[in-house]
Amino acid sequence: MSENEHGRTPGSSPSPPERTGPLTRILARFPERCRGPLVYESAYNIGNGAFYSLNLLTPVVLATAPLKGATEDHVAIFWAAAHGSSVFSPLVGFGARFVPMKLLVVVPNLLAVLCLLGVAFKQGDPTWFTTALAAAFVVRVFPRTGEMNMYRVLYPTSHRGAAVGLLKAIMAISVLLVVVAGYFWLNFDASRYWMIYLAIAAALLLSSFCYQAIPVRQQDLLEMSGLVSPWSAFYDGLKDFLNDRRFLMYQIGFSFAGTANHMVFWLVPYLCINDLKLGDVKTRFISALIPALLVTFSAPLWGRYLDRFNPMIGRATFNLLQGIAFLLFAVGGLGSQEALVITAAVLHGIASGGSAVNWLTGSLHFAGKDRVSLYNAVHVGLTGIRGLLAPLVGLWFYDAGTTASAKASLLDYFGLNGLGLGPHVFWVAAGLSFCGFMTMLWQGLVDPGPRDEQLESI
Repeated sequence: MSENEHGRTPGSSPSPPERTGPLTRILARFPERCRGPLVYESAYNIGNGAFYSLNLLTPVVLATAPLKGATEDHVAIFWAAAHGSSVFSPLVGFGARFVPMKLLVVVPNLLAVLCLLGVAFKQGDPTWFTTALAAAFVVRVFPRTGEMNMYRVLYPTSHRGAAVGLLKAIMAISVLLVVVAGYFWLNFDASRYWMIYLAIAAALLLSSFCYQAIPVRQQDLLEMSGLVSPWSAFYDGLKDFLNDRRFLMYQIGFSFAGTANHMVFWLVPYLCINDLKLGDVKTRFISALIPALLVTFSAPLWGRYLDRFNPMIGRATFNLLQGIAFLLFAVGGLGSQEALVITAAVLHGIASGGSAVNWLTGSLHFAGKDRVSLYNAVHVGLTGIRGLLAPLVGLWFYDAGTTASAKASLLDYFGLNGLGLGPHVFWVAAGLSFCGFMTMLWQGLVDPGPRDEQLESI
């Protein structure tokens, strides 16, 4: 029996439409060449998110788990090491001259796994605990910067915000699941906190192998200049940075709210314990669970928002929300108003979802293909300086020091007397956030567009 022009035999019924799953529909929104990398990187971000959850879990563990002698000092040191380690990010651009960028993501992750395993070797010691985690975050500076560089390779400008938003949503879901599991585990048996870190180490190990499997076309490799010494590379990079007025102003604007966030966010558990007199369960809920939940649901929405607006307008929006959140933290902490503190945590979580995508992709607005690694290294390096110094400044504002007591604080070791502002430190953070809002709003309104588009029009 012959087939008709539509490929069906006479009398046969039409074939039912082919059904596609949600994953297929999501991938169909992206160009074919970036679908494979998106699948592998999605799997990688499961373990990546598990590691990122340490930013939320570790301050809570130090504040509420039975780590004998743990104080605000340990949390400040952890936060400074975790975020200040980014000062080493310029090494990533130099290392990429000799080692493929993908390898600079995988190998340091394996070293971070070893550091996490070390947490279980000396249980109950806050100094050992803080040191092991600090080391893990130091080696992870390479993957953090390397991932950002690879976004330029793997995803076109037209779909980059959506791709990164999706990846950060997957990462945020992983963060949420790990934080929820950690929340219930700590409520069940806080003395076995170290088991959380072993599970995170296993997830990071498996996900690193997924990243290694990402296919990269030869023509998409990042353009690197010739081999030069680290000092020459640093000098040339600094000169390019200072000569690019737009990028310089962007980094100045970025620094206001970034400094504020690093200065006080890690203090939220102690705001709950010392000023609101909340128990361990509520402290974990406000300091870890709420932020993880809100970042999860806001990241993909903010990704689409950033595809429509330039990164300065996006950052201005996030800075405004963050400033309002810090105002509520201050008022709620001073007035012992739990509802205001919870509202502040919700607003900060919503803003953080967008800030995460903006932080990862904003520098690409100013960098052409030849400057991706340089600009990301500068961006992450400046973040590292803020991350290193701001927590210590926040501790100085918050704590009065304990010279008169039997317990010596970090401030005492440096011969400093803290200001003892307590919740008032959140006023300072709110002011910095609003400065960042105004600066970024002005830049966003006068911005001429991405550097790639300007170069194409020449």
